[in-house]
Amino acid sequence: MKIFKSKKFFKIGDLIIYFTLLSIFTVLIVGIITLKAEGGSKAEVYVNNRLEYVFPLQKKERDIFIKTDIGGVNLKIKDNKIRVTTSNSPLKINVKQGWIGDVGEVIIGIPDKLIIKIVGEKKEENDIDFIVR
Repeated sequence: MKIFKSKKFFKIGDLIIYFTLLSIFTVLIVGIITLKAEGGSKAEVYVNNRLEYVFPLQKKERDIFIKTDIGGVNLKIKDNKIRVTTSNSPLKINVKQGWIGDVGEVIIGIPDKLIIKIVGEKKEENDIDFIVR
């Protein structure tokens, strides 16, 4: 009868690699969880590829009508967010996009030739984001 000797399942190098990977993933997950999207301060409304209106995002509810080539759309601003409530486009995709309020979010209405883009406060000219060389 053979007696099996116990073998080490992990070598010290394996444990170092596993610990390093676990540490990296933990830091990434914590960073993602704590990352918050920057809330916008204004909504820019483009009609026919031209900036037509700039509305401040506000807590108070406000209804706005924007005239477009196929009739128009109704916008609603509430709780620092904006959405399209009605549209004359056949599929009403811009209505289905819902509320937007974070910087960089966009609502696009193709038949209406309408773009609503959320922007933040302008930074100072000396404030540099990054430099590419």
